[in-house]
Amino acid sequence: MKYFLFAGTAAASGGLLLQGIFARAEGETDEGPLPHIARGGLIRPPGALSEGEFRAKCISCGVCVNVCHIMKYDAIAIAGLGDIRNFGTPYIKDMRDFPCGLCMECPAQCPTGALVRTEKEKVRMGMALIDLSLCFGWNGDVCLSCSKACPMGAKVFDFYNGEWGNQPYINERCVGCGLCVKYCPLGGSAIKVVSGKQYRAAKPGYVEEMRGLLAMTGEERYAAVYGRNLPRIMEKGRLVEREYR
Repeated sequence: MKYFLFAGTAAASGGLLLQGIFARAEGETDEGPLPHIARGGLIRPPGALSEGEFRAKCISCGVCVNVCHIMKYDAIAIAGLGDIRNFGTPYIKDMRDFPCGLCMECPAQCPTGALVRTEKEKVRMGMALIDLSLCFGWNGDVCLSCSKACPMGAKVFDFYNGEWGNQPYINERCVGCGLCVKYCPLGGSAIKVVSGKQYRAAKPGYVEEMRGLLAMTGEERYAAVYGRNLPRIMEKGRLVEREYR
């Protein structure tokens, strides 16, 4: 039934949704920052119910996709045949270039309540994690682009300022919109958004890594930054045009 509803809506909307029919949704692994931490499934639009409830209520109508397009964010896509398990359901497709703008129009227009009206501060699409080995602010520089781009402001960030940079850390007030991913000036970004489930699994190791960096001696940190991290950072490059100003 979902297929016919989806196909009918796509035809009615002039074929806009057909762009997503053969799209492959983001899977469990990907290249880029923190490749050892899986994304953990799809990042749903803001206001999505728990995954089970969301699947039960979503009718694959594509209204959220069209609304997102009208609002000129184009952040939402429909999972296609490359992801049969999620086929026909909406997800945030590419936070590097199309993050969620948190306009909150998709839950306002959702006809079934699969997406519910939510205050922006209470949205939990996922959790953004900074790859500390690639972040300029953890490797001898000062960069505030991610915190400036965050619609929730500085309260989402903790800074461990020191001789190796301003060392930003994204705390659990993060809404998972992905604007920090877009505006990270590192080539390919040093930030990724993972699902809540994957964040809970990755959190102990991630926090341990951060504490280990902060506890290093100057000599140990020098070896990590100049011997391992900076060559990778220089290879990816700094895209000044990406910086949030």
